[in-house]
Amino acid sequence: MQLFVDDNQVQVLSDWKTMNDILYGSIKDILPEGRLIKKINVNGNDYSELMADSEKSKAVIVSNGDNIKITTMSHKEMLDGSINSVILFFNEFKKGIDKTADSIRWGNYSGGFTDFAGYLNGLTVFVQIMDKIAQFAKLDYNNIIYKGKSIQSHFSDLEKVLSSIMSTQKDADYTLLSDIIEFELKPDIDIWLGIMEEMKGELKLFNSSN
Repeated sequence: MQLFVDDNQVQVLSDWKTMNDILYGSIKDILPEGRLIKKINVNGNDYSELMADSEKSKAVIVSNGDNIKITTMSHKEMLDGSINSVILFFNEFKKGIDKTADSIRWGNYSGGFTDFAGYLNGLTVFVQIMDKIAQFAKLDYNNIIYKGKSIQSHFSDLEKVLSSIMSTQKDADYTLLSDIIEFELKPDIDIWLGIMEEMKGELKLFNSSN
């Protein structure tokens, strides 16, 4: 097995049997100081998605003949990339909300729910990203205010809207469901777009001072 970090060959540890051993084990001791994994490539295939899925990484076996390449990034690059990806997601989500609501109103429940399920999965990733941002930038969302409320309170508001959507979907009240999606969830997405844009500016100031 050959392992390259930023095109520099490094020593491979004998106890590496799966991608989990690499990503969640002693890899931090091999990475340059202050660097994080941005991308991991095995034999020409991108396995970066495994960085967000510990269980799935356990099923990917590595062997002596593998060629593993890791690209790293700084904390600043991670923060910038994370915020930009969230902004992109919410912009796409906002576009899809109208389509989802209209599909449900016109009786295309399966089509509407299929699209919406993808966005809900994206929200799960969004929460994970926000946790990482808080960790690396040392943020307390209870102390960060946007439009008179803490970001933690905005998380709670979003959770309540999503809970209402799940409950209404279970009751098969599709008229109410489409209204909640369009008139409650959509404004919430606008709020989160504003939060992320403001955080992006604040973190630029944070990074420039460090």
